[in-house]
Amino acid sequence: MTLAELFSIPHERVVVTGAGSGIGRAVSCVLAEAGVSVYAFGRRVEALEETAGLTAAAKGTVTAVSCDVTDPDQVAAAFERVEHDGVATGLVNAAAQMVKSPARSMTAQMFQQVVASTLFGGFNVVHRWARPLLDGDLAGSAVMITSNSASRGTPGVSHSSAGKAGIESLTQSLAREWGPHGIQLNAVGPGAFPVEKSVDAWSNPAVAARMQEAIALGRFGELHEIVGPIVFLLTRGAGYVTGQRLRVDGGLGLTRWSLTENDIETGINNSYS
Repeated sequence: MTLAELFSIPHERVVVTGAGSGIGRAVSCVLAEAGVSVYAFGRRVEALEETAGLTAAAKGTVTAVSCDVTDPDQVAAAFERVEHDGVATGLVNAAAQMVKSPARSMTAQMFQQVVASTLFGGFNVVHRWARPLLDGDLAGSAVMITSNSASRGTPGVSHSSAGKAGIESLTQSLAREWGPHGIQLNAVGPGAFPVEKSVDAWSNPAVAARMQEAIALGRFGELHEIVGPIVFLLTRGAGYVTGQRLRVDGGLGLTRWSLTENDIETGINNSYS
């Protein structure tokens, strides 16, 4: 197999959730440039249309599909739209809500809202995505975007950390259960990247310096550095990779450092994805 074949994407259609911004948008653009038909799921249709507009000259296409992943009926309707064109054998699940709060100030509603988006939403999407693959004996590959915080004690995001740790466990369980059917599932946990949910954490220069000092590579990630590993897991070269949790965090996970509860309470956010 040549280098070009090794890193080629075998999926004609890929669903990307959370495609209206950040990692989901960046992944959608790269896949479209590779000639893939991308179906961009999200709640903000205007943002999805902006994503589609960025790929107007690409070999592939981006189709905006309105969908709240916490609603199983909306998820089902969104996949019916996709399957009107054909089965999507690829999935990148990047949708997640974030409402930062110290645990002692967190309400049950806040916890439920974030976990519903991250864990229940992730289940709704991957479960419905896999149905035609299992029924039709088709191979497929899904990448579930989690967070560095899923395996770290991270103040201010206990609800998100719990939900994303759940997604990582779910990914491994489904990888084992669906592996015999040719379906791969992997989780990617981003570190500090310039996306909407994390840039506020760096607005304070002192906190930004502390964060970079804690990262082994000494800097924040650039968006293409998270897109690359995600897309790789959809390529032929990753055909024997499943049930894995990949940290793409510049080595942040090698340290015990994190922001403090006081940082959160004074308005300095602590989100890594």
